[in-house]
Amino acid sequence: MTTTKNYWSNKRVFVTQPTGFLGAWVVKTLLAQNAQVFGFGEAPATATNLFDLENLGQKISMTFGDLRDEVAVREALSFAQADAVIHLGESGLLQEAQARALETFSKSALGTATLMELMRETASVRAVVVVSSDKVYARKPSQDAYTEEDSVAASAVLPTAKLCAELIALSYRQTFFAPEKYNKHKIAIATARMGSAVGGGDFTEQALIPQAVRAFIGGEVFALRNPQSLRPWIAVQDQVEGLLALAQGLIEKGPKLAASYNFGPEEMHAVGEVARILADEWGAKAQLSLNQEIKSNISRHGELNSHMAKRDLGWEPQRNLQNTLKETIQWYKEFYSSATSAKL
Repeated sequence: MTTTKNYWSNKRVFVTQPTGFLGAWVVKTLLAQNAQVFGFGEAPATATNLFDLENLGQKISMTFGDLRDEVAVREALSFAQADAVIHLGESGLLQEAQARALETFSKSALGTATLMELMRETASVRAVVVVSSDKVYARKPSQDAYTEEDSVAASAVLPTAKLCAELIALSYRQTFFAPEKYNKHKIAIATARMGSAVGGGDFTEQALIPQAVRAFIGGEVFALRNPQSLRPWIAVQDQVEGLLALAQGLIEKGPKLAASYNFGPEEMHAVGEVARILADEWGAKAQLSLNQEIKSNISRHGELNSHMAKRDLGWEPQRNLQNTLKETIQWYKEFYSSATSAKL
């Protein structure tokens, strides 16, 4: 059951933290399908960001605020009368979250608890999707991809904060929105585990692709310390389609899909391989330096088995990595070309 082209037309969707990279793509996709979108969250984390570049704040009903503010969230939810809630929650990078650990945990845990508590007051919401992380799983000795049945565990600050949010949502599901009592409360809750994605409009300072682009533009050498490391690169559009397919499934099938779902790519690719494609697509002026020291243990991060999403939602990644990287580089070329022209 993949999401249909016109399914979200005139549906009302409440999106938390739509100002981040993933959030902006969620909003763009919903607007393209003629949904009515209501956003709640803080201002974008970077001065240059996709949310502002696409003028999304003017295209949706946006409330800037803190998810821990019960009064503000209640008013926004009451106004939205949403059919579905997509909770993207705390966004950012691992390093940033570590620098402000207390704030990260507070926003993620208390923000999610506030949102879930207010779900008890809503009459319109039928589906709640809480976005978690691919790094919530406990490390295991085998190299097998993680399945939803694998154990979860604490790790770095940001994924642990995401795990806290997920567990709080699942606690509310078990306590107040139990699937066996669905006919009484009419709310189906699921969580989506996924990693960072590839696409145009990401300006997070320490993400690989924005770093590469800044180096290429500045005529600097883009140096990689661990080019052999394998990562789960996936197009942001594939992630968004997974989230919307899950939300649609919860509306249509209710508690049958009230579970945790992995959304990952079909295969892993090395950081060095991705960097080479980026440099090739940028052109002759791109300079790349790869650390040639071969490590005995190649690190693998966030490899997910997405069998459940394929089985229950009919979802699977549709986009080839090389084409996705090509389109992404083209986006940045056009953006920086336009930005330069605007200064002349």
